[in-house]
Amino acid sequence: MKYLVKMYISLIESLGIYTTDQLYELISTKQHGMPISRHRAAVMQSRVFFFSVIFAVLVPAWSVIDILYLPQALWSELLLIRLLAAASFAVIAWQTRREPDLMLARMLLAAMLAITPLFYLLSDQIIADQQLGGTATILAEVYALLPFVMVAGLTLFPLAISEFLSYAVPIFLVVVYSVYPENPAEIAEAVSTLWLLILLLGVGLFASMTQLRYMLSQVSHASYDILTGMLSRRAGIEILELQFRLALMSEKPLSILYFDLDNFKAINDTYGHDTGDTVLRVASQQIRDTVRKGDSVIRWGGEEFIVVLPTADHKEANDVITRIMLAGLGNRPDGSPVTASIGIAEVQQDRLKDWKSQVELADHRMYTAKSNGRARCIGVGGQSTEWVTALEQSAGF
Repeated sequence: MKYLVKMYISLIESLGIYTTDQLYELISTKQHGMPISRHRAAVMQSRVFFFSVIFAVLVPAWSVIDILYLPQALWSELLLIRLLAAASFAVIAWQTRREPDLMLARMLLAAMLAITPLFYLLSDQIIADQQLGGTATILAEVYALLPFVMVAGLTLFPLAISEFLSYAVPIFLVVVYSVYPENPAEIAEAVSTLWLLILLLGVGLFASMTQLRYMLSQVSHASYDILTGMLSRRAGIEILELQFRLALMSEKPLSILYFDLDNFKAINDTYGHDTGDTVLRVASQQIRDTVRKGDSVIRWGGEEFIVVLPTADHKEANDVITRIMLAGLGNRPDGSPVTASIGIAEVQQDRLKDWKSQVELADHRMYTAKSNGRARCIGVGGQSTEWVTALEQSAGF
């Protein structure tokens, strides 16, 4: 038991896992943020493109060897399925040039992995009906290695455990079906083949998790602000661009909230930057805990934050603002509540043409809120919601 515990500890340390959240990130992708999802999608699509192009060229090119060493009746049938497979790989390669999207990347990887097992099953059926000898027998054995090639290919993709198994299990079942012994003499060969495949799957799973853990670490450092845990401005701009394009294409609403903490400079000047950092951390945590699950919270600069609300119209944005006001942003060092001046801009209602103009409009409304007395929000159409008013309505005044 102690040996197993030591092995487990060694394994998780080699993967850089020190918390249950980090372990869960390797099991499932449900908690992955948009930056890691987009980065994974870009990596997966680029690698699917590379392999699909290689296979689209090599699969039909191998027909030259088939023609030289296999009977005409056999190589002519194999040539047909080779051409179909090559065409399929070419289509997949063409589809990978689209904008990175995780769902698309998963589908393209699944399609690429599906072609080879299907080709393997068809070729195995064709070759089984032939009486071969010499070099032709060796070539026929090469076809049996195709599933192992695809398992080896899986090691090059940053996949969570759940994703890896969804791709590996069908390949494993195809091999089980193809090597299932029809007589006792074939049992030993079937067991050895499956054992080798399981070994490769284990290595592939570890390689995929290692890549994913490294990517999570790198993207986290590059995409998230260390102090507040919010998205960095650079990562936030990518999300704003993407969400704005999606909103225009789908003609759905998209709101953003522009926050500026009131009189924050006075905290730094009076109590020091360490105290100011604490106020920032608490305020950012309150915002992240209050917004919706699919919303993105960005540290835009200093004490300025932007919240991206996909599919939220200006009324829903006002509801989010009210919830944030009721939840509060923590307290200042003197015990008074932290407040913010907030501006709202919504794509459809404000008829905006690009994400920059949306940020500028929300910023302008935030300054209007600040000039009107702070601790309030200016929404679409100039609607004003004061912090005190929201609290009083909650208390029933």
